[in-house]
Amino acid sequence: MIELAKYFRILFMSVRISRDRLKGFTEDHIQRLTANNPGGIFTGILTAILTAYNNFYGNLASKSVNEAAQEGKTIAMNESRDELEKNLSDNEKLIAYTYRTNKPFYEEFYPLGLTEYSNADLDTFGTITLRYKTVLGNHSADFPGPFVTEYGTKHSTFVTNRSAQSTAKSAVDSEISDMATTRPALAKQLTINVLTIALQYVGDDSKATVYFDQAILDNAFRESDRKVSGDINPDTTENIFDNISKADLRLTFKNTGEGALNFGFKLADDSVVTETTHQLAAGAEVNVTAAEWGWTSVNKFLNVTNASGLAGSYSVEKN
Repeated sequence: MIELAKYFRILFMSVRISRDRLKGFTEDHIQRLTANNPGGIFTGILTAILTAYNNFYGNLASKSVNEAAQEGKTIAMNESRDELEKNLSDNEKLIAYTYRTNKPFYEEFYPLGLTEYSNADLDTFGTITLRYKTVLGNHSADFPGPFVTEYGTKHSTFVTNRSAQSTAKSAVDSEISDMATTRPALAKQLTINVLTIALQYVGDDSKATVYFDQAILDNAFRESDRKVSGDINPDTTENIFDNISKADLRLTFKNTGEGALNFGFKLADDSVVTETTHQLAAGAEVNVTAAEWGWTSVNKFLNVTNASGLAGSYSVEKN
């Protein structure tokens, strides 16, 4: 049977084609198209593919730079938090002595003890250390000037570094969101190029190798037999593997995006994964058997669904 619908589908969207493989395939195609453009008949699609390529891989380059910047700023923020926590700990001795007969004043500084600061998450830590700064200002007359100034300096450094880290993280989030749009655009343009070139040479399939290197795609699918990584838009479901046949096969899942993702084995390659029991939070990693995350002799398709509302990315590897 001739399936006409397949000629209307966007090619190159498979998660089994890694970013690097897609990059190599597109660059090779651009070189071939540039060298084989008789009379300029393909100038339009050549310009379009260059734009789509630069949009996507420009975002990739920006993401790499922004991730490096975020990592550096995270290190600086962690170091400044450690310094501020040490200052809080050192201060406690003098504050305890100063208010040895006035417990309510002491508790303004340490209402839940030192562990309130050491155990706090970042947002809470920012809030309670600002509270501490206000209390110290209110009681500054009870302490030496350098004592008050030192805390203010260390707190200011932490706030500055925390803000810089948040800004860098927002830049990464923005790039991930952009990539969720620019990769489909690149895949669509590559599909248009295939169809445009095929239309020019209907009946001469030898022209396929003039403009495209099939081996790059073949290598991509062989490579992805064991590991797949990809980006996933909000409210989208993708199939990761459709060739797992053993319940005890171990799989490593990593959520490398910003929102939670649902993973699971389903009846079809487009079935939405709604089970939050197999949900992986942003930054999380887990190693499980196929059976543990839903594989059966019927449910053989490993799918991922992004229901978080944020642009996501992930990797899954067979162990």
